[in-house]
Amino acid sequence: MRLLPFILLLIITLALGLATFAEIRFGTGFVMNHFYGSWWMLTLWSAMALTALYLCFRRSFRKNKPAFMLHCSFGLILLGALLTFLTAQRGQLHLRQNSPAESSIKLPFEISLDRFEIDYYPGTTTPADYISNLSITDGHTTIRAAVSMNRIFKHRAYRFYQASYDDDMKGTILSVSCDPFGIPVTYTGYLGLLISMIALLLDKNGAFRTLLRSLSLTALILTPLNADAQRTLTPAEAQAFGQTAVFYNGRIAPLDSYARAFTLKLTGRASYKNFNAVQVLAGWLFYPDDWREEPMIKIKNSEIKRFLGDGKDDRLRLSDFFASGVYKLSYAQLPLQHKGMREADEKLGLIMSLQGGNSPAVFPHGDKWLSSSDHNSNFLSSEQALFISKFFTLVTERLQAGEHDEVIRLFNKLSVYQQQHAEAGSINIQKLKVEIFHNRFDVTGILFKLNLTVGLLAFAAFIFCIVRGRKRNIFRLISILTAAFSTLVLTLATGLRWYLSSHIPLSNGYETMIFIALCILIITLVAARRFGFLPAAGLLLSGLALLVASLGAMNPQLTQLIPVLQSPWLSIHVSLVMVSYALFGFMMFNGFTALILFFAASTKSHDHIASLHKISRMLLYPALFALTAGIFTGAVWANISWGRYWGWDPKEVWALITMLVYSFAMHSRSLPIFNRPIFFHIYAILAFLTVIMTYFGVNIFFGGMHSYGG
Repeated sequence: MRLLPFILLLIITLALGLATFAEIRFGTGFVMNHFYGSWWMLTLWSAMALTALYLCFRRSFRKNKPAFMLHCSFGLILLGALLTFLTAQRGQLHLRQNSPAESSIKLPFEISLDRFEIDYYPGTTTPADYISNLSITDGHTTIRAAVSMNRIFKHRAYRFYQASYDDDMKGTILSVSCDPFGIPVTYTGYLGLLISMIALLLDKNGAFRTLLRSLSLTALILTPLNADAQRTLTPAEAQAFGQTAVFYNGRIAPLDSYARAFTLKLTGRASYKNFNAVQVLAGWLFYPDDWREEPMIKIKNSEIKRFLGDGKDDRLRLSDFFASGVYKLSYAQLPLQHKGMREADEKLGLIMSLQGGNSPAVFPHGDKWLSSSDHNSNFLSSEQALFISKFFTLVTERLQAGEHDEVIRLFNKLSVYQQQHAEAGSINIQKLKVEIFHNRFDVTGILFKLNLTVGLLAFAAFIFCIVRGRKRNIFRLISILTAAFSTLVLTLATGLRWYLSSHIPLSNGYETMIFIALCILIITLVAARRFGFLPAAGLLLSGLALLVASLGAMNPQLTQLIPVLQSPWLSIHVSLVMVSYALFGFMMFNGFTALILFFAASTKSHDHIASLHKISRMLLYPALFALTAGIFTGAVWANISWGRYWGWDPKEVWALITMLVYSFAMHSRSLPIFNRPIFFHIYAILAFLTVIMTYFGVNIFFGGMHSYGG
């Protein structure tokens, strides 16, 4: 009986992992019917919960009330999920002005649409929110209400969520949910879970505080203290051009940022040879014939490289894409969905768009931003149309005449034009300058090299001192100073991105990896005095996180948040999950360190392995609790945004799998094998694979609604 709930939990964990892969082959409907919503899965969850609560009642009611409350809270959450499954109603409501409602869910009152509107970011056409203004008639009472993203409307037991809208802006689609029993029970479970986790961490007789006391200061400190032929703009001209504004990626940014994204997409780097990004963009814009034969278009896919070139060089020319004026990829025997095909076609499209006269959108007209090809728009005055149509032609003529001062004057004139014709207050000159400053520094590229180098040296010195019994380790001090420097730089970089984007920078993979690195470094500095291995571990783990962030696939573009992401629950959810990943990373590092010491076969190594085991067990509590809290704050956010707190999205499922996998290690009384240091360390290493799968693997294999941010 003691092992039964763990056997059931293991079966559930394996089934959940299998379901995510089955979804790829058979579709979402299949796994919802045959896995997540099946009778056998419901039976497994129920049997696991009942047997776990029975054992917990027998063992923990008197001795460990916080642990008992924790398990009861999980029971409430599962009960709430069951009530939602059995009793909740969901549907969609299509409303149009002056038309009866169309619903798949019967409502005991009448509802109609007064008007639908879109709120935009200032000076742009990028949606900031979608708002449905409603009238609800219930008996003799009429209520006015508004529904928007992350702001639901409740009436009786019914909850209304903004889902979509009609193209003519005269209709809206709302999601409707009626779950009067499941949500209160589930939320009560969430609250109990939070209270019990805090109580377990604060309980002076609990396992966490006991482990913390057992790790004395001496035990924790394991070691004592070219010449380029292509023509383009001069640096001064490029600086003036780069400071002009452009509407790009849903926001108003300096052209420097647009050029940087253009160059990154083409070459994989933010510069090319001795040219900065603005000079690269300007080269293609003003001197396309000079750049046509430049081997700078980076292609990764081997099939495409062989088809377009000799297959050896991964940097191709524009001319390599054509044969006798015909686009080679148009007769390639590859499907349009082919990843390499899409990549090459997208890169070529950037260049051909410029050569086709479609310049960057640098000409504002109120909240609209136009390119040079839009000069015929009927809402423009004749003076505006003339300026837009002739501007880049004039720049090209002055460049060919070598009139560099006149070129700079034209770019300055463009800046004045933008201020005069853009929506008032939409162009923030100070922000444009700060963003250009931000673009100049490859923070992740520099710091990952520094942290990994110093971290490897510090780790090697750490192991050497343990094996040889040495007491002095100068690399420990160097690694602490490096961690402090990296923390300062990342804090400044994060602050800049926050200022520029006007929201907490946790909206994409690049930003979350920087946040993980920052969390790791802060933990390192706070606990470095007591945990002697931390400086080396912190630098290595943060270096790896920054390495991932610096990869070309992690495009660090600043963007406006889509409306659904404008919720404080998002920041709380992502922050908690990232902190947990950082702590799990330290446990994984402990595991590798312990294995190295184990194979060193030193007498003192066994003591160090045991100390590392205690440290990892201690870290497990805040790591698992942070992940659990992150999962359930994410569920609250999902319920506010979409009307359901759990949707079996692959990332949700793998986050749950990660939580379940690490929860096994919490039960060392029932599973005494986790009291064996080497087994625990190996388990911590293997368990971290679920973290990698949750953060990276889901995006690669499954996609889903979470794939935008990692």
